[in-house]
Amino acid sequence: MIFLSNAENWYYNGCKYTFSHFSWLIQDIAGFRRRSEKAVSEEYRNSIIYTGFDLEPYETAFFSYFVAGSMLILILAIDFIIFRLISFESATIKITIVLSLLIPIIALAYLSEYIKIYARWMKVSSLGDMPEILSYMVMSMKIVPNMEVAIRFAAEHSTRPLAKDLRKMLWNLHVREYKGMEDAMIGFAEIWGRNSEYFKRSLHLVKSSTSEPDEAQRIITLNRALDIVLESTKRLMETFASKLKNPTYILYSVFILIPLALVALMPAITVVGIRFGIGTLVALYNIILPLLTFGYAEYILLQRPATFVPQSIPDSHPELRHIRKKKTLAMVISICMGVLIASSGYLWNLIGNPGNIISTATLEGILPSGLLVILGFVFAVSFYLNTSYMPYKKIRDEIRRMESEFSDALFVLGRRISEGRATEEAFMHAASTMQGSEIATAFERISLNLISVRADILTAIFDDEIGAFRDIYSDRIRTTMMLFVESAHKSHEAAGVAVVKLADHLKELQDVELNIKQSLYDMTSTMRSTAAIFAPLIAGVTMALSEVITKILQNISNSISRLPADMIPGSAQISPANLEQSIPSDLFMLSIGVYLILITVILTRFAGTIEYGGDRDRLMYDLGQVLPISAIVFTLSTVVSRIIFRGLV
Repeated sequence: MIFLSNAENWYYNGCKYTFSHFSWLIQDIAGFRRRSEKAVSEEYRNSIIYTGFDLEPYETAFFSYFVAGSMLILILAIDFIIFRLISFESATIKITIVLSLLIPIIALAYLSEYIKIYARWMKVSSLGDMPEILSYMVMSMKIVPNMEVAIRFAAEHSTRPLAKDLRKMLWNLHVREYKGMEDAMIGFAEIWGRNSEYFKRSLHLVKSSTSEPDEAQRIITLNRALDIVLESTKRLMETFASKLKNPTYILYSVFILIPLALVALMPAITVVGIRFGIGTLVALYNIILPLLTFGYAEYILLQRPATFVPQSIPDSHPELRHIRKKKTLAMVISICMGVLIASSGYLWNLIGNPGNIISTATLEGILPSGLLVILGFVFAVSFYLNTSYMPYKKIRDEIRRMESEFSDALFVLGRRISEGRATEEAFMHAASTMQGSEIATAFERISLNLISVRADILTAIFDDEIGAFRDIYSDRIRTTMMLFVESAHKSHEAAGVAVVKLADHLKELQDVELNIKQSLYDMTSTMRSTAAIFAPLIAGVTMALSEVITKILQNISNSISRLPADMIPGSAQISPANLEQSIPSDLFMLSIGVYLILITVILTRFAGTIEYGGDRDRLMYDLGQVLPISAIVFTLSTVVSRIIFRGLV
């Protein structure tokens, strides 16, 4: 999860752009500025400072009013055009009017509080920065016991937002804002200690290690500092996992299970005189419920501390050389595939529906045409996502596999170097020991560069043309190897010991990462199972039940229509008109299918964000895997249930 700079953040750009181009809408700009300054709280001002946005309260206020007003005008204009062209039932009109007024109000409230929300998210997410930053500092301190060198190393080799504050601290130190490094470290620890007392304690331990006269005691102190922050991270995620259970159950039951269960009862509502059309159904199941579900899921995710940032993969990676052409080709193929599958049901009907495969009436046929439209859309999207994002998934899997092998390879390398072996021989021995692994190839290339090209160790590893690690995009591996390069300038014994310590250190980080994933597994597996199997299974059964109720009501309507008017039973004055369904079965199926797709996307994103953070490429790949499974389960559940229930009516 990487924070955006001012130039990249949409809110910052929006505030600057709207005020610079549309401030003429304000008659009294000076008065508007004064009122905006008085209206904001001290917390809001502190949030602006914390986020680092170069914004003034009047700019954020104007942006909120401008966007909300523009949305209101645009929505009302669209409503006017639609209502003039299409006639809707009164319920749909009422819901549309409420939504048209409510959406701009929600947008106004959200944009007005965005600074505070973003600052809160930064604080929570920065708790996950602490293990990486402190680990880099500890690794550097174990090799070179200099506090300023360790801080500079962590600031330069980390992409985390917390590293920016370290760079800012170093700058303030150089411009004499602090008396010295000790004063700067105390100030930095106090600022971040407000968010994490554990991090503050760890920083003080790192600082105190410089005054330890004994080398063994210094290492113990540094290890203790790292243990504290790693243990705090584990507890933080365990606490989040324990607090996640009730919100997850609410998300599952209130926003998914109950709406799907109500699908079966919708045809029966007409008996009591409540009638609604496709517009009302679309508004409820394709707009309101997905938005509420997404909002509640986002509220839960805002409380998740970021722990391990997804590795960014640049487009310059060799395996992504032709990725744009692949995406374009995948887009064309997916569109053709989607159109063919979606229209197949209607085309089959045009040739007379041989075999009565396509359902043309309630509980008749095998496949409703609406199901084929859903399958066509899902398979088209899935094909594109799998084709486009499979290379990213493959690269990340290679990085993860290489990182898991790297600590063992480092241990072998360190032991060989500490025995007094030459560096190139040590790398070749580690490569032969780890033969068959990804990291063995890189280590063998380093050895060959040292022997055949006569390159120095830095060139052999990091050179843009011959460097063995030039195509390895793991920040953790590259940073560790940079520390190895620095330690290699010492004696072989010191370098070997340093490398072994680095290996142990990486193993600890991997263990913490594994424990965190295990603590969150129950929640993520439940959400993935719900998205892929349980929700579509329930949706298919309830869709078939709704057809059963519709069929029963049709039979009752036919029976009543043959009775004299004065013999219709009951005080509700049941009539065939009251029992007639106002939504065609195809449109009903299509609307619920769209709802299921939206719920699948929301749940997949929810589980993915909890498990591996805000990795967009991984999310796209997961959607490409889950959506077709969900659609197939929904189709099979619907078809089988219709066949079973058909014999009962």
